[in-house]
Amino acid sequence: MISYRKGKSKLQIWRFLVFASACLALIVLLAGTYALTDHEKAFLDDFFFEGEIEGERIEFRIWENPDEGKYYLFLPSWYREKNIDLAIRYGEKSCKLFLDNVLYRNYDVWNEIEGEKIYQMRVENYFGLQYFSKPVQILVSDKLPALFIQAEAEELLGEEFENKKYVEIGEMLLTDGQGNVTCAQKLERFKIRGNLTATLDKKPYSITLSEADGLCGMAEAKNWKLLANATDGAYIRNKIILDLANQITEAYEPEGEFVELYLNGSYQGVYLLTEGVEIAQNRLDTDIKEDWLLEMELDFRMEEEIPYVITDQGQIFAVNAENAVSEENLNFIGTFLNDIESALYAKDGISEISGRSLEEMVDLDSWADAWLIQEISGDHDTGIASQFSYIQAGDGRLYAGPVWDFDGTMGNVNTAMFQIPEALTTSIRNTRPEKNANQNRWLSAMYQNEKFVKLLQKKYAEIAGPALERICSETIDEHVDTIRRAAVLDALRWNENRRSWAFVLPGPFQADENDDYRRYDTLGEQLEMVRDFLRRKKSFLDGMWIENKEYCIVEVRNDVPFLNPDYNHTLYYWVEKGNPFSAVPVEIDYEYRYEFLGYVEVGSDQEITADMPIEKNYILKSVWREKVQD
Repeated sequence: MISYRKGKSKLQIWRFLVFASACLALIVLLAGTYALTDHEKAFLDDFFFEGEIEGERIEFRIWENPDEGKYYLFLPSWYREKNIDLAIRYGEKSCKLFLDNVLYRNYDVWNEIEGEKIYQMRVENYFGLQYFSKPVQILVSDKLPALFIQAEAEELLGEEFENKKYVEIGEMLLTDGQGNVTCAQKLERFKIRGNLTATLDKKPYSITLSEADGLCGMAEAKNWKLLANATDGAYIRNKIILDLANQITEAYEPEGEFVELYLNGSYQGVYLLTEGVEIAQNRLDTDIKEDWLLEMELDFRMEEEIPYVITDQGQIFAVNAENAVSEENLNFIGTFLNDIESALYAKDGISEISGRSLEEMVDLDSWADAWLIQEISGDHDTGIASQFSYIQAGDGRLYAGPVWDFDGTMGNVNTAMFQIPEALTTSIRNTRPEKNANQNRWLSAMYQNEKFVKLLQKKYAEIAGPALERICSETIDEHVDTIRRAAVLDALRWNENRRSWAFVLPGPFQADENDDYRRYDTLGEQLEMVRDFLRRKKSFLDGMWIENKEYCIVEVRNDVPFLNPDYNHTLYYWVEKGNPFSAVPVEIDYEYRYEFLGYVEVGSDQEITADMPIEKNYILKSVWREKVQD
């Protein structure tokens, strides 16, 4: 009996030790898992504020500025008036949320929200263990409509650009600036669009409604674009040119209105909601041959699924069409474009292929409108990309339009020659290095046609010039008044990224780390860049086409080691005859290894000083000297 009891006691002890060890291992495992879990992220993944407006559900998610360790809740402009209640929603049922030490459980309503106020947000588990505690500030916008889109594809919210894939499931809700629901629909299609801009975090999108509707007062249609204007620190460049095009052309041109976008509840900032460039009712719905929309394109952006025609001079045209384009039709388009090109390059404007004149094959009026828009905007893609055209079935001529893509304009350009307003850059052929396939062939050739030049002068004096004056004196201020508050919030949302996305910055800017959320706001400086460019461009065009001043063309060739060989660094200046050439180099040696000495004439090496009057056309070269390194 005694030995039996002792054996049983040892077995019980052994079992207890095994059980205790297992429990200890489980505790260690759970503790390790708990320690490795990002509880803040896990909580916020399912955390949002839910509201309702006119029976439609909306949600808002907070955004963290990682440099501050602070959250922001962006609310639309109409919240100032409607002040709707927001239900607090979070998936972690075992958590407790506190706002300024007031407990809010899942589904509780938060109705004491004050704009600009900073709340302390704290999340704990049921045992009182704190997950995180951070401030959250409420920021309310002003004046702009709000567009809410719910889409399933998470990659659209991520940093990686994944082939602009379509998203088949989506819903959208659009409210005006006062909070009235103006459109609520399912989306047939929602996708990333664009080229360079599609690679940035603030992405542009295309949306297709299930039924045609007129958004923000524009004509009814199904297809719409959301332009992010990520590279445009002034936000208004695309809007200005769409306004200009609609003022000076009688044919269809897209319209656009500013909105603030919420994607899956996350605030994305200011967008320009525009009509799409397409052949459709209420869009480009004239009598167009077949369904072809031709677009000048860059060689490195050519895609396998899109048919292209390359002319004898090397101009690339994408043939955008809803239906497949046959080989026979591609041959027809190629022959027709080469016929036009032959007339473009002929001194008498007559094609050597067909014997027809340029004006028989091209609608000079629409091409003059397109030419003026490119020149006024200073678009660095002039004549090489985003220039649309179509063949009208009625007369078989090639018409220019509609206009598109103007964020890289008005000084915000990565090609130095387009940073000079006092230059007729649209008349220059080689806007890229000589061996580059992408050159301004067609628009520059048009300026060699005397009849076309007279048409440009007439259109500028009667229509485009006065429209440009209205833009400078009125339109810019009107747009700024509309987006002023939203631009501040957008600048905060995308913070220092906006500086890296811009092609050109208006000047040195350093965010003040001690300032509030407005510290990233550079709208004033960016707008001054736009105003300065347009005013100087107007003064130059007025002098040339209205006041009939005589100008000399000064071509400046730059060949310095610090220049990027991917860009054309030959610059062109139109200098009023008798005035000195006092231009300073546009190029910048960021490492300060070279100093600028001046300009000399190519061939004679005659120095051109800042006080020397210019009486003829010149070809100059800039002279630099490498500094002696200490």
